[in-house]
This record gives sequence, C-alpha cells and structure tokens, in this order.
Amino acid sequence: MTAKEYLMQVRTLDALINAKQTELYGLKLNATSISSPQITEKVQSNGENSVMRIVDKIVDLQNEINAEIDELIDLKTEIREKIAKVYNKEFITLLTDKYINGLTLEQIAERMNKSYVTICSWHGEALNIFRAENNMK
Repeated sequence: MTAKEYLMQVRTLDALINAKQTELYGLKLNATSISSPQITEKVQSNGENSVMRIVDKIVDLQNEINAEIDELIDLKTEIREKIAKVYNKEFITLLTDKYINGLTLEQIAERMNKSYVTICSWHGEALNIFRAENNMK
C-alpha cells in the first residue's frame, strides 16, 4: 500500500459510515411509517414480524456503524501519529486537513492563505517526507 492509499483509508471509511447512516435513516423511516391495520382489515400476524425484522436490521446496522466509527477513530489516531513525524508544521497542517479533515487542496489553499500551486507543491513534498519518515512506498 502506498502512502497516499494508506492516508486515503480515512476518507473511504468515513464515506462508508455516511452511506450506512443514510441507510439507517431510511430504515428508521420505514419502521415509523408502517401503518397499523384498520379495523375493517383482516389482521395478519406478519405485520408485527415485518416491524420486528426492520427493528432487527436497525439494531444490526447501528452496531456495524458503531464498530466502524471506533475503527475510524483508531485509524485517525494512528495516522495523526505518523503525520506528526513530518518535521514541517505547514506540511502537518496540510496533510491533516487533506486526509483527516477531508478538505480539498483548494480549500486548504484558501484556509492557509497560500496559492493553489503552492499547496500542490507542498502536498507533493509533504507526501515524500511522510513516505520517508514512515518507511512507505
């Protein structure tokens, strides 16, 4: 795994968690929108089972999301420690904003009050130092 692939793990895991949270929201909407039978309708036993299946899915998905959030926190901590080995504070800020905070290089340039070209150049230098300090490809 290259240094860039290693650092991009945060974004990938964060996107997965967000997708699952969207799915969870949909399941919760389904669970709350299941209508109760009308008095004129024949009551079927599968209505309760349907609600229970959705509730089970909600609980399972919440557990998956919580486990992945724990994994994301651990990964961010590990990556922060490796980024800290980069000796230049501006490079540390750049790498943290890019790979942990998920900002684009354009946003980082604006935030750091530097030109986009400068940030692109620094990004390349910062990745090279990160690779060297952490013995990566």
